[in-house]
Amino acid sequence: MTEPVYTLALAPLGDGTYAKAASAPVASASGWVDAPLGSPFSDAFRKNRAPHPRELVQQLIGTAYACATLNADLVAAARLRLYVRTRRDEPKANPYLLAVPVPRKTLARLKDDPASAPFVAGDSGVEEVTCHPLLDLLKRPNPDPDRGGLCGYDLRWMTQLYLESVGRAYWLVERDGMGVPVQLWLLRSHLVREVPDPTGRRLIDRYEYGGGRGASFRPADVIKFHFPDPENPYFGGYAPLAAAIEKIRIARKEDAHINAMLENMGRPDAVWSPRGDTEGSGIGVAEAQRVRSAFRSAFAQAGRGGVMISEFPGTLQPLQWAPQDVVEIERALAIKTDICNVFGVPDAKLERNAANLAAARTADYAHSKDAGLPRVLRHQESLNARLVPMFDPGGRLFVAYDSPVREDEVFEFEQTRAAVMAGAITRNEMRASLGLDPVPWGDLPLVAKDMVAADATGRPQT
Repeated sequence: MTEPVYTLALAPLGDGTYAKAASAPVASASGWVDAPLGSPFSDAFRKNRAPHPRELVQQLIGTAYACATLNADLVAAARLRLYVRTRRDEPKANPYLLAVPVPRKTLARLKDDPASAPFVAGDSGVEEVTCHPLLDLLKRPNPDPDRGGLCGYDLRWMTQLYLESVGRAYWLVERDGMGVPVQLWLLRSHLVREVPDPTGRRLIDRYEYGGGRGASFRPADVIKFHFPDPENPYFGGYAPLAAAIEKIRIARKEDAHINAMLENMGRPDAVWSPRGDTEGSGIGVAEAQRVRSAFRSAFAQAGRGGVMISEFPGTLQPLQWAPQDVVEIERALAIKTDICNVFGVPDAKLERNAANLAAARTADYAHSKDAGLPRVLRHQESLNARLVPMFDPGGRLFVAYDSPVREDEVFEFEQTRAAVMAGAITRNEMRASLGLDPVPWGDLPLVAKDMVAADATGRPQT
């Protein structure tokens, strides 16, 4: 029986685009998927068909799932902040906008960040917005408890998981009567089809969700995230899972082979061929099955000791299998490493028990730098290009993630300590960097007793 497709109830926009409306998409599935882009084959011998988006989701198991969830955790755990920019010739931000100045260090990071640098280029003042409807929406994408939905963390986590597996993810924006976004719905990527515009005036004419009985959405109401596909960077997406699909298939076959061996179904221990009657005829299928069941009942223990019974005359032939034929450990480890490399996850992230503290920290740093940082930059670029302008057409608001790469704590402490001893910062500033509360006696800096201030001519001041 076909599972029903649920579409979304959207506020009327006055253009008649949405003719269908029902409940929220809590369980949409129709078996419909769009065809894979690029080559129809995934291997060099053109024997294995390239996976469809739904098949990619189904292949998200084992090492691939572990790597994809590590990347999703990294993105979802990064803090997303909202900033407002004010250039020299621009008026101050809305006085009703709750904002606080950003530290100089944060401003320097925003200027170095390739995703936020265009917003803060030149002589610009930047403040962090602490209260705004956009922040509320990202924290609670579906604030109506009667309609269900996801929390902000789960929305970002599932978005990244779809990117890792299907290569693309979609948010459907539901607006109020004034056109302001009030809800964000995560669409199931493997049920979304991008329909090109036949007139050529734009890339995408509409998004179809759920097949022929599903819904159709305007591009203006869909926020797309994707890993660009080299075959066509404007449509679809190319997931790390698709890049590692052959390795994943080999790993799954090897797991199935070992499981069959343990169940004594892949390779029998011996073949017994009864003589049959005097004319050389076999004992027949029914009799062979009866004898097979009797032997298994008597000798098989935990899947061991099974015997295959032949229908034809012959002799008992024990079967000996070399131990290395059961599983090639080195090849399995190499496949696992290849899958991890595609997702940008170091092996030590999956082998915590075999890693010492230094190796674990190195793996955490490499993972956050090589996998986490590019992913959060891609995520915030999409939000700044498609979601933020719905709240601020003037282009002064922008979002930016805190860097997922942790700073060197030892280097930071030594740098702060040197600044205190040189009188560059006060003791309260140092206490703030350590997470301590200020003290009344900490507002004056400490300086060495042989250091004095000098005037413009270089003479010591008295």
